[in-house]
Amino acid sequence: MEKMSQVTVRISDADKQQVDHIVKELGLDMTTVTRAFYKQIIREQRVPLDFSLGLPVETEEALEESRLLAMRGKTKGYATGKDLVDGVLATAGVDR
Repeated sequence: MEKMSQVTVRISDADKQQVDHIVKELGLDMTTVTRAFYKQIIREQRVPLDFSLGLPVETEEALEESRLLAMRGKTKGYATGKDLVDGVLATAGVDR
């Protein structure tokens, strides 16, 4: 039998209650979820979490550029998705 280790984590009671509720709704328990998390770290060779302070800089810049173009009237609006696709294809010189 493989030797087992014990992990102890201190979290707030409120956080634990919320996590317990979610885990139980999924039909799991904390031990199973913790083991799965560790196995995923091993399998992916990374910690599978995404820490973020907001949108990436490139996305923020693209959104700002879009806002400026819209304010200058340099954009065209479309009533439907089909109109949008037709407009893009027409701009690209593709006949339907």
